[in-house]
Amino acid sequence: MSVRNQPRAGYISSIVEAGTATCRLYGPSKTNVADIALLLGKSPASIYKIFPSKAAIWDAIAGNFFETDLRFVASADLELANAACRLREAALGQHRLMLQARHGDHQMFKLVVLAAEGNWPSFRSYLKRLHADMARLIHDGIETQEFAPTNVEAAASCFCAAIIALCDPRIVGVLPSSHCEISAQELVAFAVASLASSNLASGSGLTDDDPMNLRGA
Repeated sequence: MSVRNQPRAGYISSIVEAGTATCRLYGPSKTNVADIALLLGKSPASIYKIFPSKAAIWDAIAGNFFETDLRFVASADLELANAACRLREAALGQHRLMLQARHGDHQMFKLVVLAAEGNWPSFRSYLKRLHADMARLIHDGIETQEFAPTNVEAAASCFCAAIIALCDPRIVGVLPSSHCEISAQELVAFAVASLASSNLASGSGLTDDDPMNLRGA
């Protein structure tokens, strides 16, 4: 099937898959569009008809990795737990995925570090998704009266800021080898416990203009 006749969405997916494979083989700094085209049996020009630049290709590859390998999905059993437990496990689960990528998928981890350092759209989408996931769980906790009534968006921003060291690849990438999940568990437990206090009940929290607000990242 020619590039012209191949469905656009399918070709985009093929480029991202080939780009991921070449990135894992050569690393993000040594992979080029010609390598991706060679793997696909296409020409670099055909790829540039889909993506306007090499940067756009790399961002798409990073975005796919954020949404697949770095997306925590709760088990069916966990979905039956209370909101505090689900919030705690979502944060720790996200951290474990980052650690797994750092140690087991080194070249792709390098790519998402670059995405974070460059504030690529893929990284900003990852932060927004993290915020949305935490906001949903916090909302559930307020509904079940586990957490104090508060501004959910502000609480989610505060919670994400508190655990950002566990979820930002730039920070995870420089964690000492002695780092273990016990410290992560303590940090998350502290952040979750703060939601049950009255400190947030007034609705105070981060605003859209605050530099620590992950929604505006």
